[in-house]
Amino acid sequence: MDNILEIAILEMGRQKGSQGFSCEEVIQWIYPEDWVHFREEIRQTARALEEEGKISLMENGEIKLRG
Repeated sequence: MDNILEIAILEMGRQKGSQGFSCEEVIQWIYPEDWVHFREEIRQTARALEEEGKISLMENGEIKLRG
């Protein structure tokens, strides 16, 4: 795992515990001024993490850590 977006998603999940969060929340946290430019990248990263079994993407767009 060498992608800053992967690290940020997993770290926010660790901080939030069982509480869900959104891709936009993550991207605004690490790129507060330029976050809109990373919307698609953060979504792609979240989908990849879901495929790896590290997170769950809920229908409402929330992210939750698995296990």
